Amino acid sequence: MAERSDSSRLGGPVLVTGAAGFVGGHLMRKLSLGEGDYATDIDDRFQAPPGVTRLAWRLPGDPPPGLGEVGCVVHLAAVSSVRRSLEGMRSTWETNLMGTLAVLDYMVRKIPEARLLLVSSSEVYRPSEDVLTEESPLGPVNPYGATKAAAERAAFQYASVHGLDVVVARSFPHFGPGQSSDFALPAFCRRIVRAERNGEDGVRVGNLEAVRDYLYVDDVVRAYEELITEGRPGSAYNVCSGSGSSMGQILEILLDLAEADLEIEKDPDLFRPVDVRCQVGDPSRLRSLSGWSPGVSLRGGLGMLLDYWRERE
Repeated sequence: MAERSDSSRLGGPVLVTGAAGFVGGHLMRKLSLGEGDYATDIDDRFQAPPGVTRLAWRLPGDPPPGLGEVGCVVHLAAVSSVRRSLEGMRSTWETNLMGTLAVLDYMVRKIPEARLLLVSSSEVYRPSEDVLTEESPLGPVNPYGATKAAAERAAFQYASVHGLDVVVARSFPHFGPGQSSDFALPAFCRRIVRAERNGEDGVRVGNLEAVRDYLYVDDVVRAYEELITEGRPGSAYNVCSGSGSSMGQILEILLDLAEADLEIEKDPDLFRPVDVRCQVGDPSRLRSLSGWSPGVSLRGGLGMLLDYWRERE
């Protein structure tokens, strides 16, 4: 069994916003190994495990009273899909920026000694063929990345003015059980499984040239655990593998794992109107904290994701 995060080092329990989301659910299961140690900000989809305080807090807006002395806030709640951010730009700004401001204002008023782990994104970086470090220039090209960059700037300004302890995780793409099929890898898996079941001979895909640095969700959660207790205040950390694969290479792995011979069918409707060609990060700063490194290979993670969809389709 994994060791429980040491919340006592932070002076109290961990409050997770977006606990009903994809990564939030995995993080809560990892954190909630003790009785009564953690509070969570949730919506109605989240079923709190025994010993976890169940709170309804929809951002933006103030949380309910009675949280007590929270030691760390992990701010995951966001519109996290590039496609959805393009379809709903205003709501994306309201959720991702104003929601972050609501968390920051609450912390200044109620828990100024707590740590904030702000989960940001690799989409904040200016597109580049080079490996991205935390010092690479910012220059988001879609609303999701722009709102995350703005949230980072707001958090660091609050840290400067109010003395908040802020750590930023710049997460590169990740995947695993529970992720919506709005995202590329679960969408691939769902189409492959449906083709297997229905006797189809092809699978529809969009842009296969894009190169991404993917992590399995368990490795992402382990990285967040490290940053909760070990991250340096005022710092940003890339959460990534350091290795890129094209979407075509990823699809080849999935087709090799499939239980049918399937042809690729390009579908123009699945192409994004704005897409970054290459996005690969350098995780050296994160590794230097405690030797963190990915524990699940890309092929191994894709096999587990494909099995997950086979159980559900």
